[in-house]
Amino acid sequence: MFGVRELNVSIELWGVAFCLIAIVSTLLFARFERRYHWLIVAQFSMMLVAAGGDAIAGIFRGQSGAFAWAATHIGNFATFAGSFLLLALFTWYLNARLEQAGGRIYPRWCLIVSAVSIVMCICAGAGVFYSIDVVNVYHRDDLFWVSIAHALVVDAVNAVIIIRDHRKLGATAFICLLFNTLAPMLAAYIQAFVYGLNFVMVAGVIGLVIIFLEMNAYSARMYIERTEQLAQAQTEAAESRIAVMVSQIQPHFLFNTLDTIYGLCDEDVELTKEAIASFSRYLRTNLNSLKRTTPVPITMEMEHVRTYLELERTSDESRLTYELDIQDADFSVPALSVETMVENAVKHGLGERERGGSVIVRTRELPDEHTVTIIDDGVGFDVDATLATTDRVGIVNTQSRLTAMCGGTLELNSTPGHGTTAVLHIPKKEDEA
Repeated sequence: MFGVRELNVSIELWGVAFCLIAIVSTLLFARFERRYHWLIVAQFSMMLVAAGGDAIAGIFRGQSGAFAWAATHIGNFATFAGSFLLLALFTWYLNARLEQAGGRIYPRWCLIVSAVSIVMCICAGAGVFYSIDVVNVYHRDDLFWVSIAHALVVDAVNAVIIIRDHRKLGATAFICLLFNTLAPMLAAYIQAFVYGLNFVMVAGVIGLVIIFLEMNAYSARMYIERTEQLAQAQTEAAESRIAVMVSQIQPHFLFNTLDTIYGLCDEDVELTKEAIASFSRYLRTNLNSLKRTTPVPITMEMEHVRTYLELERTSDESRLTYELDIQDADFSVPALSVETMVENAVKHGLGERERGGSVIVRTRELPDEHTVTIIDDGVGFDVDATLATTDRVGIVNTQSRLTAMCGGTLELNSTPGHGTTAVLHIPKKEDEA
């Protein structure tokens, strides 16, 4: 005959099966944040223990024999202990969701619930809430109401916390979390007066199903948001690289170089060929930098600097002299980072002097870092005032890329009328230090 006992066992076995599926699914496929991941798994594990224990106790209830006696005792204890610990785990889960949503968190409340739940488990093991008679049948004892009261109080406080911070949680999470407190409260109240069907277990399983579905939906939303943020970041990075390249290939430089090459055509064919080859290398390096997301060897960057400076000297060698003092060649920098600073020195420093000037580029190895120093004897500038203007986008981009790609910094020292010194600081990697 299929009665209440059989219905109870059937529901609990279904709960066990669902918990197993949910645990495996969470461990293998879910993209929850780490703290949610293990709290979800732990909650389903405790529900599995509680539901499985109650099912075992129901199956062997009233049966004789040592095995049936042990199964009934272990099953009933597992039901109580799993339920108590599930309350504590849900409280921690609620606290984690509130923290993620920017709401108020209650770590002390979580610790109190955890401590009391452990005490309740000990009491259950000591036979405070129930007893099993000589014919292996479970009976509630006089203090059974304490276990119900514990669940009611914890769920009630959690419900108040959820209602208090409902705006932070959002509508979907608010409804699901609130259901997971109100439904067990109602079930616990009914359970206090009705013996037979385990209403608390049914409500707990349904509540966890809802939490699992809501968490999967939340995880999917977070995954979509992170994907969109990543796409946005990649777009911004591409735009930044384009801005750097555009800042490097200024129209005046292109036109001046082309005019110079045009003028050389009738004067010196070999020099014209060299100028065209240098100009081609310069453009190719700038365009290739768009595809680079990692630093380039300093030797490659310095070769690009040399190409640029030689192109500048093509029109008038007397206006520009330079020195490349490379004493440290075993490190990398963001593409165009040094060339950006050299071009700024030539364009803004020396270009505004009638007699031109000189640029010195030095690389050095220090105990904790590599440095690239660019020195010019140009007109200088007010660093703080000039960096706020739009024509210094190359410097700003160099500074941000240096930080993002190498953890480095850009140091600028300049005084109007006394030239400029720019220093790129690149920290050594762990295997270098």
